[in-house]
Amino acid sequence: METGEFDHIVWCDLEIVLLKIHSVSPWDKKMVSICEAPDLSKPTVNIYICHESDAIFDNPRTYRENVMRQGSYRGHNFGSPARLKCIDDRNIALSHPDPGKIIWSYVVKYVLTVFAIQANMLHVKGAAVAYKGKAFLFLGRGGSGKTEVVRVLCKSGAELMANTHLLIDGGSVCGIKSNMRVREGGNDVYVPVQQQQNFNAHDGWLPIGGVFWVNYRTDGRAVVEIMPSSHAKANLQYFSEAIKNWEIKEDIADYSHADPFVFAELVNQVDKMLKDFCESNDVYYLNVDIFSDDGMEELMSVMEVSLEC
Repeated sequence: METGEFDHIVWCDLEIVLLKIHSVSPWDKKMVSICEAPDLSKPTVNIYICHESDAIFDNPRTYRENVMRQGSYRGHNFGSPARLKCIDDRNIALSHPDPGKIIWSYVVKYVLTVFAIQANMLHVKGAAVAYKGKAFLFLGRGGSGKTEVVRVLCKSGAELMANTHLLIDGGSVCGIKSNMRVREGGNDVYVPVQQQQNFNAHDGWLPIGGVFWVNYRTDGRAVVEIMPSSHAKANLQYFSEAIKNWEIKEDIADYSHADPFVFAELVNQVDKMLKDFCESNDVYYLNVDIFSDDGMEELMSVMEVSLEC
């Protein structure tokens, strides 16, 4: 791999780390949130989009390098075979007919999780809005209705912080900007936050105002109640925390150089942060029809009470 041949460079800002994406030719960036003026004081991970025949891909070593060749990107994300090489902590090479798929489905999740662990932060899957100076988090299983809740709130004066990636540092949270995947005419469309109609975006960190575990329903009933912290942790551990939710335990093991003692220290560190988070915040079970007046009123009343605490 000759780095001098990569004439096309774009940046992706993940708040605590930058992706500097190098390619030999233009590529479809619809899945990747590109920034125009990166903060170069942040650590940078170089992503090299290479030719499939590049010798850098010879002799795959890690779990992910091998399964990518079979078209298994991560978890339930499959497609045409890809090539991957994790050169070191700051350099990753890949090859795929649509490289944005690999960056979106794997690279962003892996890099953000690793750098969050290094910074002693918790990386979770979830959505968040800014409302009256505080952040409100909406977590839940895939298809539980998080995006719909957030979209309704943003039309009612809240500001979008994130729809997929959140970083938690003690009592504060920051959303990672990513293109929002929406369904239009039966197809997936990736829309930049800035182009979301009726959406205002919020950048930066905010204190946590409230946490909701979403289980969207449409029968008109409104149920909002606090979950015991042990129940909240069990759900967040499998459906929100990055390593389990995105099924990248093998990648963290390879990042630990296959040392089971180092791996255990890292996952125990994450587990403690998650436990502290669930014990430090009231996690509300949110099971409402957000499009009904009663559902919206119930949610907003809980958010207003949380602002007074």
